[in-house]
Amino acid sequence: MRRLFPRHGVWLLLPTVLAALVLFPRLISALKDWEPPPLAPKAGRVLVARPSSVSDPFNETVILLLEAGEASRTWGLVLNRVSAPQGQPLPQGVDRWGGPVHPSHRIILTPQPLEEAHALLAGLSWYEADPAAHPPVGGSLAFMGVSAWAPGQLEQELAQGAWWVMEVRAAEVFTPPGNLWAALAARHL
Repeated sequence: MRRLFPRHGVWLLLPTVLAALVLFPRLISALKDWEPPPLAPKAGRVLVARPSSVSDPFNETVILLLEAGEASRTWGLVLNRVSAPQGQPLPQGVDRWGGPVHPSHRIILTPQPLEEAHALLAGLSWYEADPAAHPPVGGSLAFMGVSAWAPGQLEQELAQGAWWVMEVRAAEVFTPPGNLWAALAARHL
């Protein structure tokens, strides 16, 4: 009995492969059309590090933007780091590591609308403070250091696909940091 598959099987498989090569790009294009347009960085939004797309200190981070724009400085706070780089403990009265720039800089995120605070979202404001002189009010978070970008740097990183820009609610900012990155990244995976 002769085997048909080795000789004729190729001819049967060839149309399937060709159809897949033609349809696959169309399928990818259709999926991209369903994806909402990317958001622009803006104060009150977060940057969520895409897997394997950022440098090690920012791997699996979520950064709340405090100011963003081409004309102004762009900077924010890492929301989900509870220790300084290399696992160093944070100073007394500091809850989270905000980033590597200006490590003596202290920022307080507060759910309270305070006179000296800058409003970001409903139920979320921030102010610069010396934690000893201005202790945070209940429910606030104190950060050491900030994350900052040179003019055009964040735009370049976004073009390279390093970050997802997302909207958040104040409640998400104040959640425990352990699963924050995974919860936000899951919205895009």
